[in-house]
Parts: sequence; C-alpha cells; structure tokens
Amino acid sequence: IEWIPLSAAEAGDKTNIMLASDLPDAFLGLIGEGQIANNMDSFLDLTQDDLLKTNAPHVVSDYEKLSNGLDIVTWPDGSIRSLLTGTQTSFENDAEGIMFINKEWLDNVGMEVPTNIDEFYEVMKAFRDQDANGNGDASDEIPFEPSQSDWCSKIMNVANPWGIAGTDSSDESAYKMVKDGKVVGTVNTDEFRSFLEYAHKLVDEGLMDKEAFSQTSEQYHSKINEGVVGCYYTWSPYADMSEAEAEKWVEVPLFDDGEGHYMKTGSQDKFAASRTGFCITSQCEAPDRLLQWWDYLSSSTEMKYTNRFGKQGEAWDIKEDGSVVELTPDILSEDFTIENYKYTYGMVGLGSYITKEENAEVLKENSFTSWYRIDCVKQLHDYCVPVENQLPIRFVDPEKTSERTFIETELFSYISNFIATSVMDGIDDAAWEAHLQQLDAVQYNEWLNWYQGYLDKEF
Repeated sequence: IEWIPLSAAEAGDKTNIMLASDLPDAFLGLIGEGQIANNMDSFLDLTQDDLLKTNAPHVVSDYEKLSNGLDIVTWPDGSIRSLLTGTQTSFENDAEGIMFINKEWLDNVGMEVPTNIDEFYEVMKAFRDQDANGNGDASDEIPFEPSQSDWCSKIMNVANPWGIAGTDSSDESAYKMVKDGKVVGTVNTDEFRSFLEYAHKLVDEGLMDKEAFSQTSEQYHSKINEGVVGCYYTWSPYADMSEAEAEKWVEVPLFDDGEGHYMKTGSQDKFAASRTGFCITSQCEAPDRLLQWWDYLSSSTEMKYTNRFGKQGEAWDIKEDGSVVELTPDILSEDFTIENYKYTYGMVGLGSYITKEENAEVLKENSFTSWYRIDCVKQLHDYCVPVENQLPIRFVDPEKTSERTFIETELFSYISNFIATSVMDGIDDAAWEAHLQQLDAVQYNEWLNWYQGYLDKEF
C-alpha cells in the first residue's frame, strides 16, 4: 500500500485538488459529507454489482445491527459512497460540558452542592460576598464563569434547568427539540424567557461573569487557573489544571428549576463514528480487493483493536468474558504518553468501525482521568437527550441542505445576539413580544418545519 499522508492543515485544500484532478484509490479520514455531495461521481457506488455485500460481509453485518442499518451510509439516490470509521458510541462524550463547583469554596462558605436554581443563586451570592477563595480579598471572586469562547461552556447550558437542552455542545442545537415525534421550538417558549431572566439576574448581581460573551478562550482559561472562579462547565477539571487543583472541584450532578424540568445538554448513545471515514474512489482499479482488505480489518474485535491501538496486550486486551479493556503500556514516559503511543502504533479514530458492544472498558488504575470523566458522565447520562428524541442520522440531498443553511445564517445570528443582549441588559414584555415577531421574520418556523420534514423522511 502506498500511503499519502496529509496534515490536518493542508488536508482540505489538497483533497479538493485531488478530487478535481488525480484521484487516489481511496481516502481515509480526509473526506467530508459536503465533498461527497459535490463530487458524487468521484466516489465509487459500493452498491453496484453488490460490491459491498459480496466483498465485505463483516462490514455489512456490523451495519445491519444499527436501527437504520445500511441507511446510515446510504444517499437519497440509493448509493453508498463511504464506510464508517471509529466507534459507534463514545460514552464519555455523551454529556458534553459538565458543571463543576469548587468544593473548597463551598466549605469556606459553609454550603453544599446546589441542586436547583434557587440553591445555586444562594451559593453564588455566598461566593461573591464571603471571600470564598480565602485570599483576603472579598471582591476578586467570579462565582460563575460560562464562556462563548469555549466549546463546552456555552450559555445554552444554563437553560438546562428549564428543560431546554441541545444534543451537542453548540447553542444552536438547543434552539429546537424533538418531543413525541414533533420538532418543537425552544427559543419562543416561557421556559426560554425564564432562563434569560435568571441569567440576567446572575449578571446584574455580579454572580456571573459579564465577559462571558466577549472574552477569548485564553482569557477564559486564565481566569479558571487564577483561583478566582467558583463554578464553570468543562470536560473535566483535570484537563484544565494541575491534579492538586483539580481535586478541589466536584461535579454538580443535578440542577433543575425546582419543578423537575431538568435536562442535560448531550445525547444518550450519541453516534460517534465518521460516516465518511473510508471512501473508495471511482478511479480504483480493484475495488473488490480494497473492500476485502477493509473487511479483513473489520473481521473481529481483536483485528479492530489491533488497527485502532496496536498490538494486543499493550494498550488493550480482551478479558475472559470477551470484553475489551484498555491498558497502560510499559513503555510510556513523560515524553511518550498514552496518546503518543496510540497514534504511533494504531489508527485510533481512522480504524475500522467498532460497535457499541465492543467498546473498551477504562479502569481507574490504568487511566484515572478518563475513568473520572466516565464516572462523572454516569451521574448525568439519564438526563441527556434520549435516543427517541434525537433526529435520525442520514444523508440528505445537497439542495435540501442548502435550503436549511440559507435560513440559518440570519436566524442563528439573530438568536445569538438576542440571547447576549437579554442576558446582559435584561428583558421586558415589549422586548419579548418583539422577539417573537422577529422570529417570524427570520423564518424560525420554516427552519423547524425543515427538521420536521427530515424527521418524517419527506426528503
């Protein structure tokens, strides 16, 4: 096999050049959905002459275990132009950003982890007024620190106590939800207004950082590490600071509006694999042989993890019950970490598709930080958006996608600006009514209807 490695920085431009001129036999981990949609003839249709089913029975068997089967990689015209790479699910990713609070601060002000918005408000006031960080300056605390500059600390996380939650970390994913088979709006509801009013109260009373909408990522993380922040959203404190400092933080496991409306940003059993991970081009002279090679890499759990992480018994192994467990290789050092090992000896996310049942267990003694993140997710997982309220995953005709994205440009800009203005300056009845009217002007209902049509498989 002749490999042509491309760095992430150059991949986009170089693959587009290849698509317009000299095609390789296949692309691994370089192609996006839009590139296939705009260059459909450059990618081989694996349904022709039953190429896929004939030459990749293990691949087909794995896909057929999914609720939507081969539809996961099938285009509206019935063709299959790509295959899956990576893991079906990634439990630690399901809950997106998690709220953590400084336990040392709680102890200093004599309070417990809050469980609803009223308790949270009282704790934040104590942080503001009682020199919670104990440095002798009662005016330098930032009780609560969300940030639009950070992927997992967006403002719509704050709407979770009112039952508003997106399926991923973006604010935009929370502008709609699926309930009882219907796509419903969220930013035109009383709950949304209550969230805005509550967030404004936090800002107005000095309980939430006024720079949440304007600061850079560097400024945000600097505050986290200066010991002046009492509560924030993150993947894990261990990813942001030293182990000694991270140990001072505890998860906020439940946080509702007092009426049981709580939901958590994120998706239960979120589909994590890349649907365009492995693409055979129309110029491949022996697609059957290439499919047989890919099927060999997909033929067993052992083979999948060999190409994912390297040799069995070093970074992974299979227990007597047949389940996979991650291990710590003996050759690791400060200069050669587990991530260095995996990417040196394995394909990691570019490897063949791994089903949910084949996911590896992470043991506390082997990888504490990964285990800790998983343990935190376990406390919140039941509150993430359930599978039945998630939109299905499938390819859509590019023209239909363009219809939606055309609306989104103005719609998303308007909503994000309205949220920022309302949180910073407050909102009254007149502003709320004007907002509802403006949603009509920026085609909010049309946007919701697009997703309803998608959910109903109208296109």
